[in-house]
Amino acid sequence: MNKYDDIAQYYDLLMESGYYDYQKAAQSIDSILKGRKKLLEIGVGTGLLAEKLLELDSSYEITGIDFSTAMLDRSKARLGNRAKVVEGNVLSMDLQEDFDGVYSQGGPINFNRVGNDYHLNMLPNFEDSVKMLNNIARHLVDGGLLVLNIQGEKTEVDGDRDIGNGIVYAQQKHLCFLENQEMYFWEKDYIFKKEGEIVARDRHKFLMIYGQLLEDTMKAAGFKLKQATPDDLYMVYQKAI
Repeated sequence: MNKYDDIAQYYDLLMESGYYDYQKAAQSIDSILKGRKKLLEIGVGTGLLAEKLLELDSSYEITGIDFSTAMLDRSKARLGNRAKVVEGNVLSMDLQEDFDGVYSQGGPINFNRVGNDYHLNMLPNFEDSVKMLNNIARHLVDGGLLVLNIQGEKTEVDGDRDIGNGIVYAQQKHLCFLENQEMYFWEKDYIFKKEGEIVARDRHKFLMIYGQLLEDTMKAAGFKLKQATPDDLYMVYQKAI
């Protein structure tokens, strides 16, 4: 699994430069999970989304998990005692409690929109990804919701962008398709530059699945598809009762 420690100090600059609209994201999640108070955020990062959700409804009981110590230091500073933040990963987490809803803005699991289709972005090892889904399901109450961000094609465009404080962000993707399989790998470089010099860089590898393999994988983990949200920001699954 990859860590984001090397780029943590620039993460908020990137995210708040328009990479995501966290206010809009929080409003969408709030509309989906309204009435479900006990929530788990997978890949809480620096706590940007949890903060916006709590501003909308302070009664949410949010637990955030992440495996990057540097990211968690920032989320703890941002959220204080308004949320519980845990260091760990979704493969081995055992939080000893059930949640009404689990959501992820990115982290180890989310969707990418590819044309008119949706591809699930997961850990680079398929068996680990299956284990992750099973562990997420284990932490959900029966009928609980799994809400996964949909990253549009615009978000994943390569190229340079000024994100403020003299920092320029660049991303590069490298795809590897597997013949006759509904899966492929891709690697993504996160590059931060100042005055033309690289000040931080991280490469992360992901596995994408789609089509019947996606449907079968989610079903085997105990999830049934509800729908993509009308704003096309999230894909919503429900744990079977």
